[in-house]
Amino acid sequence: MSQGPPASAKFDPSRTHRGALFRRKMRRYRGKIFLFAALFLGGVAFFARSSDEVIVAQVRAREEVIVQEEPTGGAPVDVGLAQTDDSTVRYQVSEGDIPADIFLEYGGYDANDVAALLASASDIYDFTRMRVGKEVVFSFDGEDSRAREVRYEPDGSRMIVAVRDNDDFLVTEQSIEYEIVPEVAEVTIENSLYQDALRDGLSEATIIGVGEVFSYSLDFASEVRKGDTLKVLYEKRLRDGVPTKDGKVLAAVFTASGEKNFAYYFETSDRDSDVVDFGYYDDEARVLERQFLKAPMDFFRITSGYTGKRFHPILKKNTAHYQIDYAAPSGTPTYSTAHGTVVSARFEKGWGNIVRIKHSGGYTTHYAHLSAFARGMVPGKRVEQGQTIGFVGSTGWSTGPHLDYGMRLNGNPVNPLTLDLPKGAPIADSQRKSFDDQKSQYDSLLGL
Repeated sequence: MSQGPPASAKFDPSRTHRGALFRRKMRRYRGKIFLFAALFLGGVAFFARSSDEVIVAQVRAREEVIVQEEPTGGAPVDVGLAQTDDSTVRYQVSEGDIPADIFLEYGGYDANDVAALLASASDIYDFTRMRVGKEVVFSFDGEDSRAREVRYEPDGSRMIVAVRDNDDFLVTEQSIEYEIVPEVAEVTIENSLYQDALRDGLSEATIIGVGEVFSYSLDFASEVRKGDTLKVLYEKRLRDGVPTKDGKVLAAVFTASGEKNFAYYFETSDRDSDVVDFGYYDDEARVLERQFLKAPMDFFRITSGYTGKRFHPILKKNTAHYQIDYAAPSGTPTYSTAHGTVVSARFEKGWGNIVRIKHSGGYTTHYAHLSAFARGMVPGKRVEQGQTIGFVGSTGWSTGPHLDYGMRLNGNPVNPLTLDLPKGAPIADSQRKSFDDQKSQYDSLLGL
């Protein structure tokens, strides 16, 4: 596609972003780092693992999908091996590596150099947190055995550059520049959003992005049917002509059960500051964020609905089931559907491991049969909407891995699937014309 993206949608990581829709932790890419050591001065081995997990109950059994940035320069580098030319050495971090050893062996530094580098970088980036699979690039000048420059990219938006000046280092953080091309994709649902979007060429990153965007307005387990359609406009990012991980979702329309659901990315700025607010809005210019997410997981299927009479597989009799059961593999992350405070996180008979959370407006939610709690889940803990609070399991009275999700209002059970929450706040009048202009550009690219 030859058209460029609207000016307001161009990638500019130098700006500080904050926004109502994204105050919660982004679930799109969830990384977990387990760091068991730091400086080589302690002589302790370094181990870090980062994986972006996408666990899809409808598609496959427990599986980790690792999403990584393409290594600088195009072709992948085998983990643990250095690629060398006359002036450059590239090394991809592998499990068990000690950061200092990487600098010693591939950068040609001595112990004093490594100590100076880590100290100089301390306010910019902690090099002991380098992740498995990421690439470290050393550049050399002439016959100098010590690298003149070290480059490392912690993520897809920034690069850490350390330049050696004799025995000192100047460390800076630089934005990574991409060529961004708007790309349109269409998906017709045959099995599930995840399966069908992959079949039609969408990346996992963009699929998760779409799930994020519609997490307030669509329940992918109960409201999506065969024949429903998705049309999405997203950023295709190129670096030196080489495709990299996709950027943000710019706009989308999901037709579910005959009803069109719209989402438009829009940025607003305060003239008196450099801060930029951003979020997603519907076709009426109302923010998509609401008090509760439609579901406590990304992709799943419902095995038991909200009902006053259900045959209990353990008790072998009919009982009320005023909650929703979501089938998912053990270990699937479970999120708090709204901002709130943890009331309890403990084992309870029948429920197994269960987290109970109190929300504003008299609402409470519970998340039961968990295999484990997320770190820090103790009474009084404040949690954000979309924050991981535990992991799917089969503890308590359970015949298989699933999440029992329940909601109450002033102590009375509420069906979360039919909960009618008010639409989000409308965009400010001063921003409406800019929004409408950008929406028109997005609609044109989507062919609406």
